[in-house]
Amino acid sequence: MRWLLLTLLTLALQLDPAFAAPMAVAGSVPGSFITLSYHEVRDEIRDYPDPYAVDSASLVRQFAWLRGNGYSPVSLDEIIAARRGGKPLPKRAVLLTFDDAYLSFYTRVYPILREFNFPAVLAVVGRWIDNPQSELMLYGETESVHDASFATWNQLREMADSGLIELASHTYDLHRGIPANPQGNLSPAATTRAYDALNNSYEDDLTWRARVRGDLARNIEVIERNTGHRPRVMVWPYGSYNDELVHIAGELKLPVAVTLDDGTNTPDVPLTAIRRVLIEHSPTLADFVAEVQGPRNPEPVRVVQIDLDSIYSADSAQQELNLSLLLDRIEVLQPTHVYLQATTNTGGDVVTNAAYFPNRHLLLRADLFNRVSWQITTRVGARVFAVMPIRMDNMSADSVSEVYEDLARHASFSGLVFEGNSPADDADESATIKFTRQLTARVQAFRAPLQTVRSLTTEQSPICIAGELQVKKRVNTYVDSYDYVALISAPFDTTNIGLLKSLKETDLLRRTVFMLRSPVADDLARQMRHLQLGGALNFGYVPDDFLHDDPPLATMAPPMSLRVYPLKLKEQ
Repeated sequence: MRWLLLTLLTLALQLDPAFAAPMAVAGSVPGSFITLSYHEVRDEIRDYPDPYAVDSASLVRQFAWLRGNGYSPVSLDEIIAARRGGKPLPKRAVLLTFDDAYLSFYTRVYPILREFNFPAVLAVVGRWIDNPQSELMLYGETESVHDASFATWNQLREMADSGLIELASHTYDLHRGIPANPQGNLSPAATTRAYDALNNSYEDDLTWRARVRGDLARNIEVIERNTGHRPRVMVWPYGSYNDELVHIAGELKLPVAVTLDDGTNTPDVPLTAIRRVLIEHSPTLADFVAEVQGPRNPEPVRVVQIDLDSIYSADSAQQELNLSLLLDRIEVLQPTHVYLQATTNTGGDVVTNAAYFPNRHLLLRADLFNRVSWQITTRVGARVFAVMPIRMDNMSADSVSEVYEDLARHASFSGLVFEGNSPADDADESATIKFTRQLTARVQAFRAPLQTVRSLTTEQSPICIAGELQVKKRVNTYVDSYDYVALISAPFDTTNIGLLKSLKETDLLRRTVFMLRSPVADDLARQMRHLQLGGALNFGYVPDDFLHDDPPLATMAPPMSLRVYPLKLKEQ
């Protein structure tokens, strides 16, 4: 009876115009596919604390919608064959993945997959399956669960033998957090250099590589020994990975790796970095459809730039209080991004001579960047980009590269903002762009995926016609090498509307972030309104003096907000 209802539901959804897929959907580019990321599936999820859990009825509705709207779940074999020039993928190809190998996958998901004849990838954490009977263990970072929460090896073997389920490695014991800094933050074990509080030191490269390589090799062996199936897919816990990890996985003959990067897997996306759509909060069918089809328009960017000098204090208690004040402010502003200064000068001049992360060449003022970045990311949900100078006085290019590399080793962040004056000479600019690409590669070895921003400062206001042409030329040059250009400008008003029009006509506007400077908060808010009326998507301001509420939070929150219902602040 249950499957009869399922079939009727499928037919109903095929005929319901409210849920019909439009012509242009994610995966419509030939050879593309989208990947859906599921976790636990339960019959009832009310009052259940896991935000990634989906109820069984919703999963059936989602599968029925996929089938009724021309989506074709495909196997990994089909994807690999298509990439090698074999049979092309269907127009709306979908790869289904389920992380963690919960018992519910065997009892609830597997029967549904068989009914639909949908293939899927199941990511297995060996330690959780191996856990001794009746022993509680750490799941993730803070919660303890019983081993009965997960499938058994016999159940995994049965599903893999069916040919419908592909078992993947989700590491043996790296799906957890480990100490990442002196303040005690726990970060993903695969990408984090473990901090040793007793010796006030970090894991070195050789130790880190040996630890993660040993773990990946162990999980391969454990899965193959217990199921008879050797995994060929690596699913990174928390979606946290880097180029070094991808290389290690390849050496261990794991040629496919799955991330939590957003987007469609077009033919240019390597199978070592498969993107996924994370299904969470048991979405309604309408929300699920929106997730599958992807955003119709570019998502706006809102940025606040923070100077770590404002947080730093020789008094650790005061430093934590400063951080708390910043987090409270960022939570109200809700920017999409925070640009966080990673270096400083302690001599009162403009020479960069110190950093807020362990490194080989600059003075360590405080091991603070990772703490602040992690707190902003996990508590507020903003993406943190490290602001770094392109050149450092009296330092060779190799030394600068090593400083960037050390930042990536010891901190968690999502992008880089390359700060520095643009050379007047085109040849010098070409050399600078080449150098920043080398710096990006050094960082990606330990921190991926990574977006890049190139800052461009213009202090003229209004910007004259010649200035507009120069700015447009620089932006046009930079978008070929960076994800965004941060245009740091003096007051922006209606006199600069020509620049907006010029950028919009050439589709450069969506890749430009206007970073505003003004001593008057009302002027900042007015400028933001001018930018929006001119069609600008992305803007923010620099600097933010959160210790003195400058600019005032009550003034800045409304124009910065992307909320559907903007927050109404209480009177101060």
